[in-house]
Amino acid sequence: MTVVTAALAALVLGAQPARGQLPTGGAFASPTPVISSVVCRAACAGIAVATQGSTVEVSGRNLAAVRTVVFLGRGGRSSDDVSSVPGRTTGAVLRVRVPEGARSGPLLAVNADAAVSAPSRVAIEVVAERTPALAPRRGGGRPRIAAEVSGRKVFFGGHRKAQLSYLVKAPTAVEASVDLIRQEDGVAVDHWAARQIEPGAVRTVEWDGTSGGRVQPEGRYEFRVTARDAGGAIATSASQRARAAVAENETSFVFLRHKFPIRGVHEYAEGAGRFGGGRGHQGQDVFAECGTPLVAARGGVVRWRRMGGAAGNHVVIDGEQTDVDYAYMHLRDPALVARGDRVYTGQLIGFVGDTGRASGCHLHFEMWSGPGWYDGGEPFDPLGYLRAWDGRT
Repeated sequence: MTVVTAALAALVLGAQPARGQLPTGGAFASPTPVISSVVCRAACAGIAVATQGSTVEVSGRNLAAVRTVVFLGRGGRSSDDVSSVPGRTTGAVLRVRVPEGARSGPLLAVNADAAVSAPSRVAIEVVAERTPALAPRRGGGRPRIAAEVSGRKVFFGGHRKAQLSYLVKAPTAVEASVDLIRQEDGVAVDHWAARQIEPGAVRTVEWDGTSGGRVQPEGRYEFRVTARDAGGAIATSASQRARAAVAENETSFVFLRHKFPIRGVHEYAEGAGRFGGGRGHQGQDVFAECGTPLVAARGGVVRWRRMGGAAGNHVVIDGEQTDVDYAYMHLRDPALVARGDRVYTGQLIGFVGDTGRASGCHLHFEMWSGPGWYDGGEPFDPLGYLRAWDGRT
């Protein structure tokens, strides 16, 4: 049986440990996931028999924070392990597509902060796909497409990009392309050119939140796959579902530019704690219990990190693809990131505290225009932004 260590967990997560420590990858130190059952739900050869591209349902406990599912195989060799990013995830159930190269055997789940489950007692059988005969049509059989995004909410500058996994079922190789559509106005913001793929092979595409080098507006986006076989028969992922269905579907996701920084119960300060209050207050105070996790509202590069002074333990991040600097003050401990570090949106950077000149546990949060924090920029009121992020993230 494969033994999973912290180092393997870091490798599976694809993260770069900082200063000898595992990355947090998110807001909370989440509980260890537990897998109790594994069954095949879509494109299956049986209830516990799957093919590459099948959708497997994993049940258990503490699954909401799972970011990676590893298919271990039976050989006990890590070189045989392959991983896949889950789609729909709740605390008790997640769904994941069987990736290319997966072999029969148990699964394990890895959280965003590197908590790793024990291998599942129930193994999933992975067999070679037997493509069923399709209804005859002039020029050949019409391709069929199975596609699913890895997550329903994606943040710009986050550790996880928008990712689509798809496969095409057809008697022979087909030409497939992918478009990313902004649902609000139907505009195609990205395109992955047509490529020849073998039927049943799982393929993935990723989107980093930009088009033409610019960060795209927030909202719901949808991947659309188009497949054409040698006989000219065409299928699209959009045509295979009812157009009357709700905007949310297996290939759509919500794209956001920021994540609310306090990951717990909180309350906005009034009066002197507001921007411009008291003696020229340059930010917004948000009260929360000491020890409440703080995450980066926007990814970027750490511009400043210091311990002590009126601001107490504080850190300033130069926001990626923006001229805004984001400052976090009165942290309980020194920030978990160092000057010059690359930080992801939603990454744990510290905890609410009351260090420095502070009355009670709170975050003092500032936003500065370019060229930056005490470097020619100007502070502006962050309250409206905080409330907007608070309502959706």
